[in-house]
Amino acid sequence: MAINVELHLDHLQVSQDTLTWIDDKISQFEKGHHDITGAHLSVKPLSGKPTVNRYLATLVLYHKPENIAGSFKSGSIPEAIQTAFSAAERQLRKARSAVKDRRKRAVGNNLLPDTAEAGDAADLAADMDLED
Repeated sequence: MAINVELHLDHLQVSQDTLTWIDDKISQFEKGHHDITGAHLSVKPLSGKPTVNRYLATLVLYHKPENIAGSFKSGSIPEAIQTAFSAAERQLRKARSAVKDRRKRAVGNNLLPDTAEAGDAADLAADMDLED
């Protein structure tokens, strides 16, 4: 499943190699997971005298349960994009690890068999009350 990547370059030009790299990196984020529904990459020049020829790249991953954003300022557009991706990737790994840990704790605390569904759990609870 390929996710939609929105690009906002604010009248800037990036090479085809950079665009291919962006698509490959998003595909790596998505591989084996279904928690990313889309992405938005924004690259814009910073204004003002001290920031001439500096760019801000911001990557937002539309991630369940919470969106992830990574950004970086640099004098080079590709460097700003790559570092923003690295920041988002670090946050994505942390979020996936937290979800994995949460699921492990939920299964460990589960007193009912894994195959029991909500209706079965209610029936089991009713049966336990009747036996007393």
